Amino acid sequence: MSVPREQASAFGRHDPSATAESSARASVPATVESLMLEERTRWAMTIHDGLTQSVTSAILELQVLRHRIETEPKRAVASLREVEEAIRHDLREIREVLFQLDAGRLPADPAFSTFVRELVERWKLPARVTIEGDLDTLPRAVLEAAHGVVAESLANAAKHSGSKDVSVKVACEPGALRVEVTDRGRGIAAVTDDDPHFGLRLLHTRVHEIGGSIEIESTPGHGVRVIAVLPVGGESR
Repeated sequence: MSVPREQASAFGRHDPSATAESSARASVPATVESLMLEERTRWAMTIHDGLTQSVTSAILELQVLRHRIETEPKRAVASLREVEEAIRHDLREIREVLFQLDAGRLPADPAFSTFVRELVERWKLPARVTIEGDLDTLPRAVLEAAHGVVAESLANAAKHSGSKDVSVKVACEPGALRVEVTDRGRGIAAVTDDDPHFGLRLLHTRVHEIGGSIEIESTPGHGVRVIAVLPVGGESR
């Protein structure tokens, strides 16, 4: 039996709309997975910058107190009160983050100068801080990356450098935000603990996600310098 010419031509005809629809359906799972990965990474960074750093700071304080209790009991009691207040403050922040997350909203970022001041106080580092330009008008993704650079660099300086000589310089340049954190401590090569340096990996991920660059310079006995250049032309997430 022969097939009518019209029907035969229909069998071999390519339907562009059907192909486009099929391609769109196939791309949906990949898009959803990408968005979920981005959100998981974001919250991993948020937890690391906040809760992880706070707990680490408290542990360092308690380690110091073990020796101070026997030699300087009054100062030890005062330090314990400070640690207790810091932990209570962190609990309030955790509850706020959980509330925001449950409500489907992102937590508001503090002013950049406030953020840096709180970090310096947390780690008890008399850091020299210089901030140039109106940072709080920058895209959210850029500020998050800058937060991460400063937080991780100060945490590493407090935990590993053995020096209180730390400086933080943040400046808006044409088309970019430059963040530089320097300490005069032992240097990364002198660190021999078992820390997997998860924070440094997150830091590189965060900076590269927005098209920025980051360099970590370290010489044993001469400290560490972290330099990040973050483009400010993109849109806030």
